[in-house]
Amino acid sequence: MTPSETPRIERRRGVGCLVAAMILVAFLGGVGFLLAGLGAGSAGGPGDHIRESVVERTPGARRHLVWIEARGVMFEGPAGLGEGAGITRDVLHMLERATTDTTVAGVLLELDTPGGSVTDADKIHRQIGLLKAQDKKVVVLMGDVCASGGLYAAVAADRIVAMPTTITGSIGVLISGLNVADLMAQHGIKDTTITSGANKALLSPTLPVDPAHVEILKGVVDAMYQRFVKLISEGRGLPIDQIRPVADGRVLTADQALAARLVDQIGYADDAVAALRTLVGVEPLDVVRYDVEPSLIELLKAQTRPTTPEATLLSRIFAAPRALYLLAPAAPGLNLGGLP
Repeated sequence: MTPSETPRIERRRGVGCLVAAMILVAFLGGVGFLLAGLGAGSAGGPGDHIRESVVERTPGARRHLVWIEARGVMFEGPAGLGEGAGITRDVLHMLERATTDTTVAGVLLELDTPGGSVTDADKIHRQIGLLKAQDKKVVVLMGDVCASGGLYAAVAADRIVAMPTTITGSIGVLISGLNVADLMAQHGIKDTTITSGANKALLSPTLPVDPAHVEILKGVVDAMYQRFVKLISEGRGLPIDQIRPVADGRVLTADQALAARLVDQIGYADDAVAALRTLVGVEPLDVVRYDVEPSLIELLKAQTRPTTPEATLLSRIFAAPRALYLLAPAAPGLNLGGLP
């Protein structure tokens, strides 16, 4: 090696070390950002990711009304993350925040949902009741669709406003399922599942339909239906016999729902805000909107959800029987498009 080559080699090494150091810093920064996102998604209180934005300011206001918008199916999981995401968790977090915030005088809950899980609808119904127990008024504004589980939750409110084009109703319960036993038999495939009891493989998609299993699940559906009708009766102050004629799963227009006394008035967002102000009283009140910002881990999970029709169909077939307060006869996300 000649003396003239030595400085060039040292310069290359210096540049190489600098590049390596920059890569290391970038990697550590990325890891730190990821860990912060993971931590944000798993730690902290329910209101940690709730953003408030002022919709309307009123001079002299000391308290405010909260506007919560919920669009999607009542399943667990963060909303706003694409197909398959549910609204339940975000709605509950925002309602809990409003329940514990002493500056909140009332809540406008805008619901645009076909319903969803029986339990999820019940959780939202309960949280509305907890809000009212804190002497906070609640008005539900029905969106394009507020049916089945959406109506189940809405009847807990002090007042319900339906838009002129709202579709509601669909009072009832379903447990949907697909059975591929005949298809398997055609291809010489047999289910060899071993169970501890005759009813353990309840409504298995790979075994012939057992009438005894159907009866068991029919009992579950009937019990959930009775609870649905009972809560409508309590929330709307209606005798059960008056509810049953429209509680056969049919959908209702806003006018039909008003005639059946399932809603209080037909109007728009400004009418719902006005109704909430009237319920709260004459004090000046700001209007604040709540939004939930998804954490990094939630965004990453959204990228890994199965989105192909084949993957969705398989998950639908092999899912456990699930009771639903849902407008659609099949589970959300079931899309057979593209299948032969």
